[in-house]
Amino acid sequence: MSFPQVNGYGYLCGVRLSSSVTLWVDFILIFTVLTFAYEASPQTLGYAAALYGLPTLFFGPIIGALADHSSPVKFLLISFTFKFIIACLLFGANSESIFLTLVCLKGMSNLGSGAAEIILTRKLLTNKDLVSNISLITVMDQFIKVCSPLTAGVVASMSDKAYGFLISALFSLLGIFCVILLSMSNRQKKIHESEKRSFGSLEALKILLRTGPSTQLFFICALIQTAVLGCYDSLLSLHIKNIGLDAYAFGVIVSSTALGGIIAGLSFKLVYPQKIFLCSTLSLFAFGIMVAMAGLLTKPGNLATLAILILLFSIAGYAYGLTSLGFGVTLQKYCPLSNLGTVSATTRSLMLTFMISGPIFGAWLSTFVSIGGVLVVSGASAVFFGALLHIKYRDVFSSESVRISNE
Repeated sequence: MSFPQVNGYGYLCGVRLSSSVTLWVDFILIFTVLTFAYEASPQTLGYAAALYGLPTLFFGPIIGALADHSSPVKFLLISFTFKFIIACLLFGANSESIFLTLVCLKGMSNLGSGAAEIILTRKLLTNKDLVSNISLITVMDQFIKVCSPLTAGVVASMSDKAYGFLISALFSLLGIFCVILLSMSNRQKKIHESEKRSFGSLEALKILLRTGPSTQLFFICALIQTAVLGCYDSLLSLHIKNIGLDAYAFGVIVSSTALGGIIAGLSFKLVYPQKIFLCSTLSLFAFGIMVAMAGLLTKPGNLATLAILILLFSIAGYAYGLTSLGFGVTLQKYCPLSNLGTVSATTRSLMLTFMISGPIFGAWLSTFVSIGGVLVVSGASAVFFGALLHIKYRDVFSSESVRISNE
């Protein structure tokens, strides 16, 4: 994997590392502390999930627009400082009600930081560097996704459950340090300045979708994959239990999905943009097949069953990763810079909407079919739309590959 040769790029990676670690460690620790320290009820855990996620859903586009109108460097400094303060307060929280209030503030502290990172990345890197960067960032994120639950679990088991929030605070400080160093190493570049808005938010999204058929395709495929994932994801642990496997197997399967994402990050540059169909329609098709096949598995839950599930979800994670990477590069490359924060945050909120509504639909569907049947229906939907989109766009794959390669 090649690294972009840009002054201060290592600090940019440090910013992303800090954001990713704080996000995943916080997410794991919030539910660990509520469950084992406060002995919270299932209803309270549901409230915590809502308090943590809903700020992004409702206010993401607004804060994304704010990121467009301000310096991404200053925005990230404020964001990491806010994260640091809230992490320290969570460590010192002494009641469930205070803890839940701080969880809501922690969810708010995540607002806009992703949009500011995307804007900063776009200002620093060339179009060709964007592919290498997103591959590296994906590998980093997926590796952290695997390691964060383990780290948080070890800390929680060895000491006071809330001590893990000090890890989050420490990485927030690292983020501040990296942003300052990045700013100092690029004093002559316009990374400190906000862009003058050239379009309205809706017009910017229209401009993005008009940049080529592949842009529209990646956008649609990413939305479909997110909807399918949301539909079955919350029921996956029950399906694993129903076929006779234990909680350990669930953790292994989740890790295998992350492993597939890491492989996607490592191989993305080899298939994009030469094989756009592989990163879009075929990935959606393959993702659906793997999920449907997992839903068809029944007892006995032995090592052979576990091995099959690991293989299926490794491939599913790889397919999901390719589509996400394709859309991520497309968004950064073609969205008007003056509206990149708004469009990226709006897209994230839209996908989060599917992730929140998907489990509700999946639970409703499970009353008519089995838990495994929900996976089969979800996977079959991805297969159907993948095949439909492949037929619709089959005549433009070659020309789009050539166009993107020559840009």
